[in-house]
Amino acid sequence: MRIDTGHRARTSLLWGAVAIALVLTGACGGSSTTSPTPTPSPTYVTETFSGTIQAGTAVFHPFTVTTQGTLTATLTTLSPQSGITVGFGIGQPSGTTCPLLTGAYLETAKVGSVLQGTIGVGSYCVELYDLGNAQGPNDYVITVTHP
Repeated sequence: MRIDTGHRARTSLLWGAVAIALVLTGACGGSSTTSPTPTPSPTYVTETFSGTIQAGTAVFHPFTVTTQGTLTATLTTLSPQSGITVGFGIGQPSGTTCPLLTGAYLETAKVGSVLQGTIGVGSYCVELYDLGNAQGPNDYVITVTHP
């Protein structure tokens, strides 16, 4: 039986080189310090809702918020009775209604009135309602900016 000492020596040298390479790679693995990843700002969209509100009624428009952030809703126009006071609020749709969120409405809204606050992810609606001041139909425009 013949033992090839040259083969055994080459194998030992190969494994020795692999071990040294692994040690050096681990030692030179780069920095372990990580920088905090900045939180991206949400992308905002502006939706414009328009229509006609009849005296003694309410209208609402649904929208969806996909990222928590700031919501701004503005009663942009009301015509022909641009000086009347109306109800204006943010709610969560439930079938054919828009129950308003606590503290998220104005019963003294006029053209230019703004609702603003932090809002979470979900389905919402903006509602406009007559408080008894409308003398007939009024055209309106509402803008809602949200994430």
